[in-house]
Amino acid sequence: MEGSGDGEATRFRARIPRAVRRARWIGLGFRGGTTAALVAFLLLAVGFVLFLVRASLPEIRRTGIGFLFGPHWYVTAGVYGAGPAIVGTLLTSALALIFAVPVGLGAAILSAEVAPRWLRGALAYVVELGAMVPSVVYAFWALVVLVPYMKRVVEPFLLRTLGVGFGFAGLPLGQDVLTAGVILGVMATPTIAALSREALLAVPRERREAARALGATRWETARIAVLGPAGPGIAGSIVLALGRALGEAIAVVAVIGNTYQYPPSFLSPGTTLASWLVNGFSDAIGTQREALFELGLILFAISMAVNVGARLALRRSASGAEGPGPLRRWLGRRHRPGLPGVTAAAGSEAWWPGVIARRPRRILRRKVVAAVVVVLAVAALGIAVYPLVSLSRLAVENGASVALRPSFYTEPLPPPCLRNCSLGGISAPIQGTLLLVGLASLVAVPVGLCAGIYLSEYARGRLRTASGLVIDAFVGVPTILIGLFVFSAFLQYRPDLAQSAIAGGLALSILMLPIVARATEIALRTVPLTVRESALALGFPRHRVTTRVVLGGCRSALVTGTLLAVGRAAGETAALLFTVGWTPYGFSGWDQPVSAMAPFIFQAFWGDSTPNWVRDAWGATLVLLVLMVLISLAARLSLRSTNVALPE
Repeated sequence: MEGSGDGEATRFRARIPRAVRRARWIGLGFRGGTTAALVAFLLLAVGFVLFLVRASLPEIRRTGIGFLFGPHWYVTAGVYGAGPAIVGTLLTSALALIFAVPVGLGAAILSAEVAPRWLRGALAYVVELGAMVPSVVYAFWALVVLVPYMKRVVEPFLLRTLGVGFGFAGLPLGQDVLTAGVILGVMATPTIAALSREALLAVPRERREAARALGATRWETARIAVLGPAGPGIAGSIVLALGRALGEAIAVVAVIGNTYQYPPSFLSPGTTLASWLVNGFSDAIGTQREALFELGLILFAISMAVNVGARLALRRSASGAEGPGPLRRWLGRRHRPGLPGVTAAAGSEAWWPGVIARRPRRILRRKVVAAVVVVLAVAALGIAVYPLVSLSRLAVENGASVALRPSFYTEPLPPPCLRNCSLGGISAPIQGTLLLVGLASLVAVPVGLCAGIYLSEYARGRLRTASGLVIDAFVGVPTILIGLFVFSAFLQYRPDLAQSAIAGGLALSILMLPIVARATEIALRTVPLTVRESALALGFPRHRVTTRVVLGGCRSALVTGTLLAVGRAAGETAALLFTVGWTPYGFSGWDQPVSAMAPFIFQAFWGDSTPNWVRDAWGATLVLLVLMVLISLAARLSLRSTNVALPE
């Protein structure tokens, strides 16, 4: 009997087509490859955290909890404390939110609810374009425009009107905590505006139509029917912008004054966790480097907590959960004024003449409120767009004459000189940027794509939730910590590669990887479930459904996510300051230092550069801005060309 059963099984297996068996093996390999990509990213995240803990552990054991509150940073005495850096970080971030929240929310309301429908897309694009501007460009704009304006106009006015009683004491220096908070607010505004607008647009149209049918104005419709349900998404956008403000280093270094002290007022110089890492890490050794790593660990812990909270709030908003919190109750409540002559008697009509008498005043008041809201929203949009317009004008005025020369893109950097300087080109930074971004893309795009596919198609339950949160949180990790991680890892195992093209490319790949993975997961989820079920019902294997149907249906969104990751890497500065080194010459090998556009701009404006290098840096700034605009336009056009039906 057993022999006959084995023969039957053998004959059954022989009838299975080879193509089916091959498809099964390919499917197993495909799933294994996507699983390996996600596991690789999670191991990288764990290794990143363990590295920070291990590098700072000697200082933690030496100083204990007292490091968090220590007021001094004395290198010669070996005394270190994080108190002033923590206070400066929290203070500048709070000032950034005070500036960015009303401006960003006003711009979002205007572009989503108040402006004419034909104008909303253009307004949203202009505001969101500010998020693509590299931090080094914001830094030199702050140094050239914001610092003089704060020194001559804003700070003297605050000293005259508010004085020492409100934290405004000292001299109007321009480079202080207040200016750092303002530039961080400028950089955080596009994030709040873009994500708040998405949260507002996610509210079902029926709620708006119901409010408008009852006679509500556009502002009343937004206040009563939209802001309440969009509350979690708006809160998530604010917290996400806070995460960017906490980890920003390059722009803060330019304007905060870089003095390690508890700032006695908003007009005093100070420092932050990220800016002090930029200032001190390159020359640090021994206990000072361990203390700096502990600063990085503190910054990482704060940014992770903020980013995880923001992602949870955004996911709650996307899932449709409204929640009867106090913010929603306040935003969604109706104004119920008391009417004179109203009695408790039901059915009495004594109140009707009072309603008729007050109707003209109520209509006038509602129109005035709606007009005031429109004016404030337009003003918020103007404030949000002004930095982008101003720095674009400066780049054109100072860099157009340089950037329009064809030799600017082919010649090397000019030799330093002080007078009658000859202009050169930026061929070396352009070449280095292309090589670094290319290497980063070769690593990050396939790994991120596979990790996103696994999260969308195979992961379920707690694994999917936890992995998604890790990816989301690492999107907001301060880039300076990524640079320190790669630099120190190479310094320990391959010191000759610590500052090289390989190190810079790997740092950018770590920066791009979570962006590509998250964009892939979101893109794949836009494909309706019925499309997958229909393809599976026709007998197609799972991997072919994913590669042919699902990926093909959302390819425009995948291209968009990849373009955004490339744009983020092309304008990155902080992660490259420690990993690529510095050289004015062209590419000489993957194991050698290499020049890049964003670090070159930083070096030209804050290093010991000569006037001809500064002119070239203005030209490089204009080229970088144009590149960001082109990437953003390509991303938008790619999304418009998609034929995937988005879920409601």
